[in-house]
Amino acid sequence: MDNKGAYSLKEAAVLQLARPVLTQLQPFEPALPDLPIEKIQQQLGQNRVVKLSFNENPYGPSPKAVEAMQRELACLHLYQDSKGDDLRSAIGADLGLEPDQVILTNGADELILLVALAFLEPDDEVLIPIPTFGQYQTSSLIMGAKIIPVPQTDFRIDIENILEAVTSRTKIVFICNPNNPTGTIITKDELDSLLHRLPEDILLVIDEAYIDYVTEPSCAFGLDYLRQRENLLLVRTFSKIHGLAAARVGFGISNAPLISLLERIRPPFNVSRIGQAGALASWQDKAYFRKMQELNAANREYLYTILEAAGMSYIPSQTNFVLADTKQDAGGMCSKLAEFGIIVRNAAGFGLPQHLRITVGRKEDLDRLGEALQDC
Repeated sequence: MDNKGAYSLKEAAVLQLARPVLTQLQPFEPALPDLPIEKIQQQLGQNRVVKLSFNENPYGPSPKAVEAMQRELACLHLYQDSKGDDLRSAIGADLGLEPDQVILTNGADELILLVALAFLEPDDEVLIPIPTFGQYQTSSLIMGAKIIPVPQTDFRIDIENILEAVTSRTKIVFICNPNNPTGTIITKDELDSLLHRLPEDILLVIDEAYIDYVTEPSCAFGLDYLRQRENLLLVRTFSKIHGLAAARVGFGISNAPLISLLERIRPPFNVSRIGQAGALASWQDKAYFRKMQELNAANREYLYTILEAAGMSYIPSQTNFVLADTKQDAGGMCSKLAEFGIIVRNAAGFGLPQHLRITVGRKEDLDRLGEALQDC
């Protein structure tokens, strides 16, 4: 578009070929917090950068995963198993599932998009508690669905608000548990209530990208509810606790008929052989997994003390990030922290202009954050 907001003649000609909904969408344009660390270093002119904006595992992947991926480099000329049977079988065996209850995708984002492609028609309604992960809305809009934002209460997903928003046109309800960016959970009692009262012909999608970080016993785990509801899909990923964000390996869990529908539109070979190898080795490295859980829990508590020392309040989290209240314009604080080489997420994009979302980093990273906050 030009400076006046009008499309150029060439752009207008192309848009005539496209589906009208594309006028509502824009390409993803990475801001500073979205850049890889080496580009952040270049942009800031600093070698010492701490990136706490992307909820990445600061300790990296399991060494066994790295070794497995390196072994696959000699086979890059060969196509991988198109469905990832070894990885699907390993996941299923550990979780008490059949392999046909598991689908592999190119990160969780692709799975969310496949859900929209498979189930949404124009003007279907999609309920999304806000604030939350933006991909639910983007994928739904691609299919021309109508987004129904559902307000949260005290930074927690409100089951009653969801049920009140249901209409005859509701097709999908998206829930992030624990929720991004608030870090809060849905309890077992709350999910019990929702499943008991939500009409059976509505697909409930529970994004559990951060479920492995949960330490609160009352948290609801979607696996416990698969037998109660056919139209239930769980979204998981190897990007967070497994430290394989760049490998792009996500997976979905559901009952076999629903997974079969998603398989009809899943691109074959969508997860690389390197990604599959790393994910399988990481999945099998239980000791490293437990170590990551322990480190995150300890560092999360330490981050609370850093924020308290800086006079900032926060939402107690069950994830690898914490939502903190700056009591001022968060954008300004983000800029000040960037001057110290500390990159955090401005939560204004979630509709929270005074909040920062801060990844739980290593203790030494958090010490640097604390020092920078004292000077802000």
